Amino acid sequence: MRDDAGDLADEPGAFDRKVAEVLDAEAGMLDEKSERLLATGTVSIERPAGVLNASLRRPRWWRPGVFRQQAVREDGATSSGVVPLGRTMDATFLLREIALQLAVSVAWLDE
Repeated sequence: MRDDAGDLADEPGAFDRKVAEVLDAEAGMLDEKSERLLATGTVSIERPAGVLNASLRRPRWWRPGVFRQQAVREDGATSSGVVPLGRTMDATFLLREIALQLAVSVAWLDE
């Protein structure tokens, strides 16, 4: 979990519930953006609260992949992260991991 998990950290599990809400409410958008990221290597998500930019280096048999994200809220707060991706991830698992990482960032933007 990131240190900047947000203001909801005062209540145990609050940020996790926010991520779950984003996964449920934004499933279609997350799937679309995950597929686009997998296909093109970059994606942006614009929300009223800010912008999320993500990039992907797909894993290959000879090297791991990398998911990178940077989010900037309207109030000037920023968040960034790098998630290593195993070399043996299949496309279905990779899409799920991307969707989860995007949901975490969207939840951070929206809080």
